[in-house]
Amino acid sequence: MVIDCHAHWIPPEVADSLRQRRAAPRIAHTPDGERFFTYQGNRRFDAALGDLNVRRSLMRRHGIATQLLSLAGLFGIDCLPVEESAPLVRAFNNAVIEAQRAFPDEFAGLAALPLADIGRACSELERVCAEGIRGAILPADGFRTVSEAARFIPLFDLGERVRCHFFVHPGPIEPVPEVQLRDLRDDSAWQRRIVLATQARLSEVMTTLNFSGYLDSYPNVTVQVANLGGTIPFLLERMDEVAREQPGDDAPPSMRTRRCYVDTASFGPRAIEMAVACYGADRVMLGTDCPIFDSARMMQSLAEARLDTKTRERVCFRNAYEMLVGDRKPLTFHLAANIPLTNAEPRGTSRKF
Repeated sequence: MVIDCHAHWIPPEVADSLRQRRAAPRIAHTPDGERFFTYQGNRRFDAALGDLNVRRSLMRRHGIATQLLSLAGLFGIDCLPVEESAPLVRAFNNAVIEAQRAFPDEFAGLAALPLADIGRACSELERVCAEGIRGAILPADGFRTVSEAARFIPLFDLGERVRCHFFVHPGPIEPVPEVQLRDLRDDSAWQRRIVLATQARLSEVMTTLNFSGYLDSYPNVTVQVANLGGTIPFLLERMDEVAREQPGDDAPPSMRTRRCYVDTASFGPRAIEMAVACYGADRVMLGTDCPIFDSARMMQSLAEARLDTKTRERVCFRNAYEMLVGDRKPLTFHLAANIPLTNAEPRGTSRKF
């Protein structure tokens, strides 16, 4: 049984609206086919990104039973001026509601919100939670510091009341001019942006959320940080050492990393092992970043990671199920057999949890 907690989707309704835009984010015809332009580059707009039937086939091929769908902040949609973002995120959220109803065993979803107006974002979150959406995706740029994260307190206050899950994913809080980073060959611009800068930002998110007390008032809110929480597993020992020189800390950073979940969308077996050792086996969940990255490579990394059977089952299923369902209404998931788990049940069987 495998739940993928980091997967993105652009529904047909949203894609049609993006085709009408002349500035990023936009979809446009080019000599080599339709492409999706964001503020940092463009990619082919293929069926895996927009067609759920194609996605379902892809999931079956890679042994993934259920995906948690979201609208990536890196697309630059939710941070647009509210008059532009509100119709787009509402269309996405309505499509997710319909996908959950049509394929309840295969898809769950997180809402996109019109971030330029937190009041309207709260109203939209309350609306979609009443329709069965579990929570929302939020941009990492909004959690660089505690003072910047304060703008999201109304969302977390609401999230505490309705028991939300928030997924903090790389993304801006205001529109960024369109630049084709892949075309900039000088100084490894693409590697610096998508690897170094992005993972450093996620490390800041983990520092804000785990070490500041920001989440202390929200015991009913769960938080997931993308990509193994950035570079924290590599840096945590250094953070502990630095903390020794700062009087007044009641616990070293290594004792305070368990408030957030992280997902495995970081593409290496050794990194997964490091994250499990850093955060604990009950705080790491499978995430493939499908279809932005290749799900097969992520699943292979997981297969190669040196994890015992119990840990592997937790990463692939149990942690996500407990986070998303907990003591809420039970869900039925169909089990997929072609994942490197022991004691897997035959394909096509199902179990109520």
